[in-house]
Amino acid sequence: MPLSWADTVDRWREFYVLAGTAAVTLAGLLFVAISIHIDALVRDTHEHLVALARVTLFSFLFVMVLALVMLIPHQSMRVTGAMLAAVAVPYSVITIRQMRQPARAHADFSSTLFRRRLILPLIGYAATAAVGVMLIRRQPDYLLGLFSVTVLLLGNAAGTSWDLLVRVARIRHHDAQPR
Repeated sequence: MPLSWADTVDRWREFYVLAGTAAVTLAGLLFVAISIHIDALVRDTHEHLVALARVTLFSFLFVMVLALVMLIPHQSMRVTGAMLAAVAVPYSVITIRQMRQPARAHADFSSTLFRRRLILPLIGYAATAAVGVMLIRRQPDYLLGLFSVTVLLLGNAAGTSWDLLVRVARIRHHDAQPR
């Protein structure tokens, strides 16, 4: 016998609590890392790193918002779907705008890596919108797709955070070398 929408969402409750908690924690760590190394990021030649930090933060925030939407009690499947689709739109627009800006290649951070780190969140946002549309059409089986979105966004954002950390460390190391 198929589960009701409320029972289906309730079975995912712990997952969304954990995903939201992880996203907020990682976003906080990103803020701390950026704050510690802000002097290396504010230079005009490092605008790509600030852009990457922004997209990474948005990925963490998106997972947090996704978790919050899924944890709203007593919400219908159609309203949940509409909220998911609506939330995905501004994140997609911001990411597309970021992608359209010229990417600068750097010795240890290529424009290919930069674009790859931007395309994965865009795929996640599009998939979320698609799941939202399917929920509006009352097809709850597509809810499983949000698991992949969550893993994709958290994994890519964690990897991007690592890339940022290494790049900023190299910048600081290079700046500390005697000329």
